[in-house]
Amino acid sequence: MTDTGHFDLDAYLRRIGWEGDRRADTATLRGVHLAHMRAIPFENLDALCRTAPSLDPAHLMAKLVHSRRGGYCYEHNTLLACALQALGFRVTRLAARVVVGADRMESRPRTHMALLVEVPGDPQPYLADVGFGAVGALLEAVPLTA
Repeated sequence: MTDTGHFDLDAYLRRIGWEGDRRADTATLRGVHLAHMRAIPFENLDALCRTAPSLDPAHLMAKLVHSRRGGYCYEHNTLLACALQALGFRVTRLAARVVVGADRMESRPRTHMALLVEVPGDPQPYLADVGFGAVGALLEAVPLTA
């Protein structure tokens, strides 16, 4: 569970331009996901400069929200997880593989982060991922089905 004590939901929602409801429902999940995708760019400059980006909520707020920078998958999805938890969703962080261009899925390590989101009262879990910086990224959370 993420420490959301240093997370400012109001500042985050202003950063992504979300003015909709603050309910833990499917419409809010999809809307916040899309607003995040549109507002905060993918950026991996810190990782390329051999600086390990912090995943501390206070550091993510400083970088992605207040400094209006972007981030890579772990930064984006950790920030989104904090927001969703503050809104009342249950969130599980997932290790994932990027398989674009791979011959076999198993040939790629689990170096990506995605989120499993549970909406109160909805038996269907959702896959959320605002940190995939390439064509094929999810614009909104999608039902996770077999």
